[in-house]
Amino acid sequence: IKTDFEVIVTFDWYSYARVILPNTYSRAVCGLCGNADGDPQDDFTLPNGQPATDEIQFADSWKVADVPGCVPGCTEGCKVCTEAEKRAYRGDKHCGLLVKKKGPFAACHSAIDPAPYFDDCLFDTCLYEGHQETVCRSISAYVTACQSRGIRIGRWRTAAFCSPVCPPNQHYELCGPACPATCRGQEEAEECEESASCAEGCFCDEGFLLSGDGCVPLAQCGCLHEDRYYKLGEEFVACPRCSERCVCKGAGAVEMYKLHFGVQAPFWGATLLLGCTAGHAHPVWGCKPATGAHSKTHKGCFGYRPFDGHPLRVAGTCAYTLAAVEADGPEDPLVPFVVEMEKEKERERPLIHRLLVTVHGVTIGMARGSQWEVGGERHLLPLTLAEGAVTVAQEGTHRVLRVLGGPKLLYDGQSYAVLTLPAAYRRRTAGLCGDFNGDAGDDLTAPQELGAAWGTLATGCAHGAPPPTCPSATPGPCGVMAEATGPFAGCHGVVAPQEHVAACVQERCDGSDAGAACRSLQAYAAACQAAGGQLQEWRAAAGCPLSCPPNSHYELCTRSCAHTCASLSASPRCSPKCFEGCQCDEGFLFNGDECVPMGSCGC
Repeated sequence: IKTDFEVIVTFDWYSYARVILPNTYSRAVCGLCGNADGDPQDDFTLPNGQPATDEIQFADSWKVADVPGCVPGCTEGCKVCTEAEKRAYRGDKHCGLLVKKKGPFAACHSAIDPAPYFDDCLFDTCLYEGHQETVCRSISAYVTACQSRGIRIGRWRTAAFCSPVCPPNQHYELCGPACPATCRGQEEAEECEESASCAEGCFCDEGFLLSGDGCVPLAQCGCLHEDRYYKLGEEFVACPRCSERCVCKGAGAVEMYKLHFGVQAPFWGATLLLGCTAGHAHPVWGCKPATGAHSKTHKGCFGYRPFDGHPLRVAGTCAYTLAAVEADGPEDPLVPFVVEMEKEKERERPLIHRLLVTVHGVTIGMARGSQWEVGGERHLLPLTLAEGAVTVAQEGTHRVLRVLGGPKLLYDGQSYAVLTLPAAYRRRTAGLCGDFNGDAGDDLTAPQELGAAWGTLATGCAHGAPPPTCPSATPGPCGVMAEATGPFAGCHGVVAPQEHVAACVQERCDGSDAGAACRSLQAYAAACQAAGGQLQEWRAAAGCPLSCPPNSHYELCTRSCAHTCASLSASPRCSPKCFEGCQCDEGFLFNGDECVPMGSCGC
């Protein structure tokens, strides 16, 4: 980020940020970075001008907001490396490359002292027990500092040491152009300083242009609207009137539609959530057979909300296509995919047996519990497939599959799943979730038609009609979701509770198992947090404890995706939102569904 008054902010999307100021700001700034007066001795100052007593007080005094799960200082049991332990990482295979006199950074040593970077590298690498990705990030910070001064460094990454990994349609360059070609074209090129220093990183392959955070062919570039760039298929609201929904179409054209406001939210969101434009598979538990019907006919009735329509219920125990998109041709920018759901056949409860996602030539199986399969082989999370185009990660109690430019699937491992599509898929989908055209009238609504149209008959499975809707009944424990001052009150503004309460009441009426109400509450909690709502502690009062594996504990707001063994060697693509679930104790990391000491992590 660069302003017209010469303030520059850079960030490597992980841990290294810089703020560069002109001399005119000397003694006029404050904060963690000090006052820029050239004297490091007076930087350790609190907002009131008084000197801080220690680093913890200093850092905490400049805190702008509380982050769930974060504490000012180190909690008990924090490891501190001795100088003897750090010595093991001073060689060229670790941090020593930074200070090597005839190494790749020798030309930079006279301009930027490598000693502080070397010390930081030793500190971090020791704490992370020598994991290479920690070394790579420390060295990368020095590389950025050197290249920003226009100093050319030698090649330091190899196939065996800090090997670069780039997204699809991109490649690594040690000294890439400061002004790479983008979909904004000449306008952005004029704003970029060609004289700026080169930088290492991932750059678009020949024939591709930068569009947001990805590289696309020219034909798939997006739109410029009111001096802002939007990717192809992206939806946004035209402001300042905020009365029109806009969609970026092909050839840079922007289509506008009158914005209609519903009960909960404007019908425009590019992220599709329950109550707006969501595609959900959310079982309504415990459906019983109608009088005189064969018991298999209604076993495991489930409910869901299509992209365009109202909540529906389907009885059956088969495999169902939730959504599918076929490619129109080689030039079609949409990623084709198929999402299927297999019901649990042998249980009265409508648990999901498995979700299957076929995309980019691979089929990912998301089985009940924490098992994942790719091509029939079991894998631990997180997963990165199709050269980074498909990722699967654990987010609290949920598992999230993301396809770059395509669908996102959240699954709680039991009975609740949410399928989210970008706006570019409008009018292109088929399956139980409908055609996503904004018109509920052209989707099938009869349960028998739905089951027959999108269910695959197999041995022991059947379609049928669900029993009648439960007559009026008191909400009972389900009513906590709608309480104005209850633990879910902070969710009401983003996900209305009525549908969830109705589903919960229905299962009570059907006489489902004792854990069904807890699953209903957990489903609403998931929908709330996915939509950015403020969930409060609810499990203790509702009698719905969550069992966590050894060496872990429950937290209302976890970021388990970033605390796995795999995160030591590669930066995971995690949701910016937090979810309730189990968090590994201090000093432990997730290795699949168990928490292990850092030293027990694999490769």
